[in-house]
Amino acid sequence: MTLWILIAIAALITALLWWVWPTPLALLFQWIERRRGGLRSRRSEHDGIDWHYLEGGHGEPLVLLHGFNANCDHFCRVAVHLREHFRILAPDLPGFGATRMLENPSFRIEDMAARVLEWLDAINVHQVYLGGNSMGAYLAAAMARQAPERIRGLWLLAPGGLHTAELSPVMKEVAEDRHNPLVVRHRRDFRRLLDYCFVRPPWIPGPLLRFLGLRAAADAVRAQRIFDAMRYESRPLEELIDGLDVPALIIWGQADQVLHVSGIRIVEQLMPRTRSLVLPNVGHLPMLEAPRLSAEAWLSFAESIAREDNLGGTSSAEDA
Repeated sequence: MTLWILIAIAALITALLWWVWPTPLALLFQWIERRRGGLRSRRSEHDGIDWHYLEGGHGEPLVLLHGFNANCDHFCRVAVHLREHFRILAPDLPGFGATRMLENPSFRIEDMAARVLEWLDAINVHQVYLGGNSMGAYLAAAMARQAPERIRGLWLLAPGGLHTAELSPVMKEVAEDRHNPLVVRHRRDFRRLLDYCFVRPPWIPGPLLRFLGLRAAADAVRAQRIFDAMRYESRPLEELIDGLDVPALIIWGQADQVLHVSGIRIVEQLMPRTRSLVLPNVGHLPMLEAPRLSAEAWLSFAESIAREDNLGGTSSAEDA
């Protein structure tokens, strides 16, 4: 009888944690995912911002910037395939995740870019490979515009900030002043956003799903402010990348419902040193939905950059 009582108590506690108080189990699942990616949680305070970021792997620094209403954990699955080649640094951008701010700074994309560059200086990281998804790719382009000498190569996954691209289903809702699917005001909004983001959604444990949805809903007012600052107060991506002489790999999901895949042609035309890849049957988050394929494409591209650098160095030496 005692054994059955203990089993019943354990089942009750598990049910409470799973359905009523998801935070402990959510953090456990989050920790497991980070460990699988070889990443550890770090903190660094600079200029009134308590940065939270993930770090792991070894090699040249690869800084990875998440998208709007996301966090650093969006890169855990792709990190599995990259950690043997790069030192990965994936921050929670101010306004999202576990990074904390003492005040509300400007969220114009140019100001955000300067802030991330200053953070990299603070942790003594200078020349980097730089990648990002959606808002993070927009931010990466802004950083490359401000400090091209620091960026060895760009990895742009479905970059945001384009003003001349065709409208996706999500951006049509935004343009028509309907409910903005990107700003989560309720847990149901979060589930709906996931439906927009994936063709084949990766499994997310229930407690983690509820935890992320509740956190996004709690920050809805700030999220709307960040979205408005990027959309209405920031330079368009077209201006930031026009003539930008930094090698860049653009990856876009063919079935992206958040940002229309036709944007890839705009980026190709404006940047002189691009290579592009459209992934069939993939949505807005290639690094989550197709992590191995995304990583392999990036590794091949980064290797080509290294070869070009070595050839350039050899030529310079011979000329001398």
